[in-house]
Amino acid sequence: MELNERHTWVETDLDAIKNNYDIISEISDRPFYVVLKADAYGHGAKYLAGCYRDMGAFGFCVSSFAEAMELRKSGITKPILILGHTDPSKAYDLFKHNLTQAVLSYEYAAKLNACALYPVDCQIALDTGMGRIGFDLVNDKENSLNLIKKTLDLHSLNISGVFSHFPVADSLTEHDIIYTQNAVDLFDECVEKMKSWGFKLKYLSGQNSRGIARKLGDNYTVSRAGIILYGEQPSDEVILPGLKTCMKLKTVVTNVKTVPAGRKISYGLNFTAERETKVATLRCGYADGVPRILSFVGHSVNIGGKLYPVIGNICMDQMMIDITDAEDLIAPGDEVLVMGGEGVTSLKSIADRIHTIPHEIMCGIAKRVPRVYVKNGSVVHIQYGI
Repeated sequence: MELNERHTWVETDLDAIKNNYDIISEISDRPFYVVLKADAYGHGAKYLAGCYRDMGAFGFCVSSFAEAMELRKSGITKPILILGHTDPSKAYDLFKHNLTQAVLSYEYAAKLNACALYPVDCQIALDTGMGRIGFDLVNDKENSLNLIKKTLDLHSLNISGVFSHFPVADSLTEHDIIYTQNAVDLFDECVEKMKSWGFKLKYLSGQNSRGIARKLGDNYTVSRAGIILYGEQPSDEVILPGLKTCMKLKTVVTNVKTVPAGRKISYGLNFTAERETKVATLRCGYADGVPRILSFVGHSVNIGGKLYPVIGNICMDQMMIDITDAEDLIAPGDEVLVMGGEGVTSLKSIADRIHTIPHEIMCGIAKRVPRVYVKNGSVVHIQYGI
């Protein structure tokens, strides 16, 4: 199986995916949702959903109704939890396709209930310190508890669980440990309150990747595994041993030429050759998801196990590298590892240099870039975006 055109592609290692899934399964004593939002963190949700289903995944988390429907249309029948906002007018579609909707507030719940002709399965979002969505248990606890009770009484909403998200569970500083414990306590307090009202909750979800790695909390019945499935650690402090990176962004050399000393390269003329320089042009740029800021932080790409520095500004569809010191002949058509893998090209290394996180780099890979899935060293599937 080969690409229609060798341009730029993402290579996902399915053996690494399975390795990471198995590690989570071994350390977790509860089922977990596989988080597939943002096209499975750039890895391609439709194909990976089937892989995770075959591994025995309990269900999936997505960000939107559109993401949920992409999975349903691809044949996924397992539970799907939509973590973000869905317009209440889609209440019937939520019911029809057996989707679970996050309830972000009482106002939202009331609108969804008013639009629902049939019961819509829902989980209540609790704000225990994230400050993003959910009933505010930090600054408005008593009122929020009253509104949660009112939500439970809405006849067209089937409340099957509650979930929260802990913003600094990946930090082990004294302040952040206390902050996270307070969030856990608020979650537990709310659950106990709901039980005292006689309400039975099936799904209690407080652990994301960070919480899974820390085995955070005792009362949860289900977890949500995200970034650790794709081989990246929650943080430098919270480590889950044995994870393997899954993503590599690759391209090919399209042109090689030698320029004299003093020659300027690319937009802005920011690079000047200090010597006679052999320049290779790559078929990859920021429209593919290579951050343009890598032009200025000393990034290198890997060809045949050796590193070559980026020179000049990265363009929309192309970028240039200095191969003057290459010991081996580099020619058009040669494969190039631009981002991913280990060492200086790893997503973690790149993220550290440009002051972001691997998640952003993964999610920034463009839809036009084909996703190539490799198992036991062989390509088993190619997913084309456009």
